Amino acid sequence: MLKSILAEECTRTKLAPSLEKVLNDLDRESTHHDYIVALIIVLLAEAGFYLSSSYSDRPQCPKLLYIPKSWKSRDTGIYEMYFQLESVPDVECKLVVVPLGDTLILNFFPLMDGKTTYSISVQTLKYVNPYSSDLCGRYMNLKAISHRFKDQLSTPVRKDLFIKAGVMGPSLQTIPIELKFRILRLLDAYSVTKMAQCCREFRDICSESQLWKDLLYRDFPGCYRTVSNGKDCYRFRLSLNCCSKELIPETYRKNYVAGRNYRKKVSPRGGNYAYETHPGPLIPLTGN
Repeated sequence: MLKSILAEECTRTKLAPSLEKVLNDLDRESTHHDYIVALIIVLLAEAGFYLSSSYSDRPQCPKLLYIPKSWKSRDTGIYEMYFQLESVPDVECKLVVVPLGDTLILNFFPLMDGKTTYSISVQTLKYVNPYSSDLCGRYMNLKAISHRFKDQLSTPVRKDLFIKAGVMGPSLQTIPIELKFRILRLLDAYSVTKMAQCCREFRDICSESQLWKDLLYRDFPGCYRTVSNGKDCYRFRLSLNCCSKELIPETYRKNYVAGRNYRKKVSPRGGNYAYETHPGPLIPLTGN
């Protein structure tokens, strides 16, 4: 890429040098689908993905953007290209673009075990003006498609590669396990139970007994006895505080209100009456 100008910063009078370089590889017979796929090559480069070194027509500079000769099937019109993440070059990623009328189905995934395929559909005429006589006026709504593509395709694939390679990245799942535990210890118990619902990894981490022991000693300083199951002891201690009308820790005031619950129930005769229920644990700590 020649200059640090993003594709979304293009105007009606000026194109990003990287996008202009790729568009020079297109001919007059190029369709609006071709222009979208050419834009995707630039957006992937902005996320750190460059065309694979396996292409025979690849230039000497690995970061030089171009359109490979075998990027599109003449029979089916399907686009297929291979990319490599600059920080994880050992794993290739595949981009498959399937045209359906004026819509393109973009599929991007890494070539590794347990891969996840990320897909979006793009209305090409929403972003490409096929009747424009100059390249600067050929694209529209570049910021919208750039953010959507990066949020839903390139960033998730990059996160999967970082996790697979054990490389730190700008996501919570790619940081070391020690930092994850440190962050969880700073949260309240309600937020920890929500974190456990994010993914399998955090479900296992949030079930660690030592984590709940640390939360127990932090939120209930008077509890000094040794416990075997931190989560069960935390649940029991919280129930005792609720039943004895003691003040709950300040961190939970935003999520729960101490006191008795009253519910309304429709009687068999059609009248409404309120009945009192026993107060339960303030936090729905499910599982062991």
